[in-house]
Amino acid sequence: MNRHIIIGGLILCAICILSLDRASKETVNVYSWYGIIGNEILKDFEKETGIKVVYDVYDNNDTLEAKLLATNSGYDVVFPSFIPYAARQCAMGAYTKLDKTLIPNLKNIDGKITEKFKQTGGDTTRLIPMFWGTIGIAYDFDAIMKIFPNQKISYDLLLNPDNISKLARHGVSFPEEYIDIFPQTEAFLNLRDGRTFKSREKINKYIKHFTLVRSYIKKFSSTTLIRDLLSGEVIAAIGCSDNAWRAIQSAKDVGKKVKYVVPNGYGVLWIDCIGIPEKAPHKQNAHKFVNYLMRPEIAAKLTNKTGILVNIPKAQKYFDRGFINDKEICPTEDKVIAGMTLGTPSKDDEDRRNDKRATRAWSQIRMNNLNFIGE
Repeated sequence: MNRHIIIGGLILCAICILSLDRASKETVNVYSWYGIIGNEILKDFEKETGIKVVYDVYDNNDTLEAKLLATNSGYDVVFPSFIPYAARQCAMGAYTKLDKTLIPNLKNIDGKITEKFKQTGGDTTRLIPMFWGTIGIAYDFDAIMKIFPNQKISYDLLLNPDNISKLARHGVSFPEEYIDIFPQTEAFLNLRDGRTFKSREKINKYIKHFTLVRSYIKKFSSTTLIRDLLSGEVIAAIGCSDNAWRAIQSAKDVGKKVKYVVPNGYGVLWIDCIGIPEKAPHKQNAHKFVNYLMRPEIAAKLTNKTGILVNIPKAQKYFDRGFINDKEICPTEDKVIAGMTLGTPSKDDEDRRNDKRATRAWSQIRMNNLNFIGE
């Protein structure tokens, strides 16, 4: 009797272990930006594949990087920003080499954004340049027109001390990271020479210029653009096209007119990638999840919900008409994209020193400590 009980118990334990093992294999752990992937997409993927999605969110790249580099995070799919985060993480071995036979939908990302990603050093063997957008100026149209009637909106409005001084009491917002403003400052100061925008000499000139501008900037934020414009806290903000799109839509509900523009000669692109961490516990399921997101009709759902562009040209036919017809928010022409700036990863020690100088300089500008000179 005891022997039968023991044998029965062992069989039961084996069944439980096998069940747990099967359950663990039928899971994919996704770590993503808040609000990017809707529940509908997750549920449809689960229904189609039988793979359960465990979905966690973060609100900044530093949080993601800390988990990737400091611990075995347990995540299978993550969405880092390309510059400087994904590029740096990739160089440190944080991402596995993609098995492209498991992602047949990779063929859908052929286009100008992928071309620029490769040209600037992006590693398509480990990263997929999936999401993108622009940095431009979002503004309260009626409020700006009262101050500058019939004014063409450009960076002269925000980087010219005489102009921004007239906006100061109404509120102006600048971005949190140097990558979103130094390229435009370089262009405004006529410093473009085909070399890096973050050399020591150029950084010192940015700092000198911001001694004339800093006192007129109300806040530095990359996440509150929508709330700030709708509440009237600011009337102009430098920020991402997706946030601007949501601000435009929300403003209609409260009787405001928000617009967005990427001034000619000042176009700055951003790219967010998909990566599978080197230590991902469910790599095969991760590939399946990535492949699912890259279907044109699924990718378009992401854009229609968030205003974030997907790097899948075939998805554009599924975009909401109001979105794709707004050429400031959704620049689809190759020649327009080709003329925009995309940051480049650090390639050597000098590049890394430049990154540190630029980061420190912008931090000092934000803190209004303008005696700093880049070292």
